[in-house]
Amino acid sequence: EEAYAKANLGAGAPLPKSGKALISVRNNDKNKIIELAKALNGAGFSIEATRGTATTLYDAGIACSVVNKLSEGRPNIVDSIKNGEYAYIINTTEGRQAITDSVYIRREALLNKVTYTTTMNAAFATIRAKSADDRDKVASVQELHARL
Repeated sequence: EEAYAKANLGAGAPLPKSGKALISVRNNDKNKIIELAKALNGAGFSIEATRGTATTLYDAGIACSVVNKLSEGRPNIVDSIKNGEYAYIINTTEGRQAITDSVYIRREALLNKVTYTTTMNAAFATIRAKSADDRDKVASVQELHARL
């Protein structure tokens, strides 16, 4: 977790602290999304999801709001990104339309500096690394010498 947090920091992509997370995952990833959503809630995030993902979360008793995909009309995911509503986006894709939509979502996420992951492994690593980010506990060299 600590290595992932430091790698993101070094890459200029700091981990999101809190806010609203968007979750839109392909059907094969829906069985893993419940554990991830619980971890997100525990880390201080509220959740917004596309309809299929939201149904899976509702069935598991996890509260979330629903957002339209690009093909479902406006306001949609890209509009929400432009409005600065998301701190973190998890988007796994499958199928021609979802892959096409993901291009627009990724572009807006990059333009608006929103942390974005495209695999479940990266999403879990991001949430776990959030707890390993110890930048708030940094001590100066002088403080370290004083302790010695």
